[in-house]
Amino acid sequence: MLKIAERPLGQAAIQVLSELHTGVVAAGDHAAQVEAAKAAWKIKTSTKAKETAFKAVRENLAKMSVGSVRCAYCEDSLADEIEHILPKSLFPEYAFLWVNYLFACGPCNGPKSNSYGTVQGDSVVEFIRKKDDPIIAPAAGVHALIDPRTEDPLDFLDLDVGGTTPDGVKINGTFEFLPAYGLGAPQMARAAYTIRVLGLNREVMRVARQNAFGGFRARLREYVEQKAAAAEAAQLSRLQSDLLASPHLTVFAEIRRQRAVLPEISILINDAPEVLAWSLVPAGVAAT
Repeated sequence: MLKIAERPLGQAAIQVLSELHTGVVAAGDHAAQVEAAKAAWKIKTSTKAKETAFKAVRENLAKMSVGSVRCAYCEDSLADEIEHILPKSLFPEYAFLWVNYLFACGPCNGPKSNSYGTVQGDSVVEFIRKKDDPIIAPAAGVHALIDPRTEDPLDFLDLDVGGTTPDGVKINGTFEFLPAYGLGAPQMARAAYTIRVLGLNREVMRVARQNAFGGFRARLREYVEQKAAAAEAAQLSRLQSDLLASPHLTVFAEIRRQRAVLPEISILINDAPEVLAWSLVPAGVAAT
């Protein structure tokens, strides 16, 4: 997971979302707002204006996505679903707020679903609304799930890519996410909750990240070799673009960040220090 660079939504789409938001909030109490948000979401493209607005939402989210329109959570699968960071069934007032959207894949969006928790003290307390439970709002508190729209996930998470100890012992990476070293208890609880709820360490993801490590190392080596051979700027730019279009860009972020314990990577980066400045997430001007 990487922090997503903001790309403002165009004013026309914002106006449509604002009108839908106003309708939800005006519905009444929390239970009424939940029903209103659910109903409004089902028909969110029922008029030309709404259809155009949500087309703009999807296009903007795609342009904000990491890699080649990859899921904001797993970075493996194609992102094709508008994800509500705060579930609309629990936070109907956020159902039509642009800041609550990101692009995710079905395998991540499905399991996350309506999962929600808040930080209470040093741990996360989950809010679970069963089928016949009263429709009440979750308790106030710090949201447990890391929000890549507003937070940098790598402030909370470390990826175990392995490395070499000072005395030369090589340690293989598990390519699993772990709560970042040195976190306080509340932040550690948020990291562990995010890893679990999103299934970031499911085996298929772990293996994919391990494979991505080898791919990034090979691409980086090719870039360094071409640079040493005095390749034209256009060729180096293409190699850079190809690398940045790869899935699992968090792996590349982590091999840059942890290069001190990755001797082979460190040597390559010393020969091409500009790679440290490559932006891993796209940014852009406001849509129209």
